[in-house]
Amino acid sequence: MILQMAAHPSAYHLERVATFLEDDGVIAIPTDTTYSLACLPDNRTAVNKLVALRRLDPKKPLALVFRDIKHISEYAMVDDVQYRIVKRYLPGPYCFILEANRNLPRVIGDKRKRIGVRVPDHGVAQGLIEQVNRPLIVTSAIDPETDMMANDPWTVESLFGHGLSAVIDAGDVPGGVSSIVDLTTENPEVYRTGLGDTSEFA
Repeated sequence: MILQMAAHPSAYHLERVATFLEDDGVIAIPTDTTYSLACLPDNRTAVNKLVALRRLDPKKPLALVFRDIKHISEYAMVDDVQYRIVKRYLPGPYCFILEANRNLPRVIGDKRKRIGVRVPDHGVAQGLIEQVNRPLIVTSAIDPETDMMANDPWTVESLFGHGLSAVIDAGDVPGGVSSIVDLTTENPEVYRTGLGDTSEFA
């Protein structure tokens, strides 16, 4: 089911989509990179659905999207150096790896208790996070058969619609991946270069 809404949705639309999330649902949302599958991090049923849809390794750490840096600090440990880096680049097309704290649900993170954190520069993601009052788990909408990235709602619907509660259509997305930078190492380490400039970390 494709739902059309503005890039900065009304409270009515946000409330409707939030009910899907609260009801064990997985949805697809546009971000400042590409489309992502999303669910609530403290809902194990929904997390299992998301992992199955994308055919992910259950042991692979998942990323979280937050409304702002203060929100990130509720789930991850951020020292002064990390804070300055994160503040400079977020919101934006970056995923930073940080050490998790005790608030992180057990279904997320890796054996080293690390998580990927994002603050996407997009009104739909921001609005939903505000509506449900917690972060969302996200993974890029990539076809597990062909590795093709889905950059429009119709492709997302054709690939994953059977397992999604809704696909949000709020206009075009840039069509790329976020840059991943590990901030838990002595010096920041670039895991993947995407839409975000990583030259500072080279």
